[in-house]
Amino acid sequence: MASSMLRSLSRSINLGGKGTRNLSLDTSKKSPMELINEIPPIKVEGRIAACEGDTNPALGHPIEFICLDLKEPAVCKYCGLRYVQAHHH
Repeated sequence: MASSMLRSLSRSINLGGKGTRNLSLDTSKKSPMELINEIPPIKVEGRIAACEGDTNPALGHPIEFICLDLKEPAVCKYCGLRYVQAHHH
């Protein structure tokens, strides 16, 4: 059933007089969330992480301060990066 749905989604579309373009879904590619989940949680000294998404401000997002008091990794609401507190034992 799913393969028939994908075949029906793979069709030609009209680009308004500029010809047609084949629209096909490649199911072998990973989703953005799958890719971001492959990145291990980032260890942070202290209780607060500051996430900007990228070191280049043009490619990042607004700064997000994330509290790391919980045991499980904290997630940035903009980019999905995970942060954990580095413990000094």
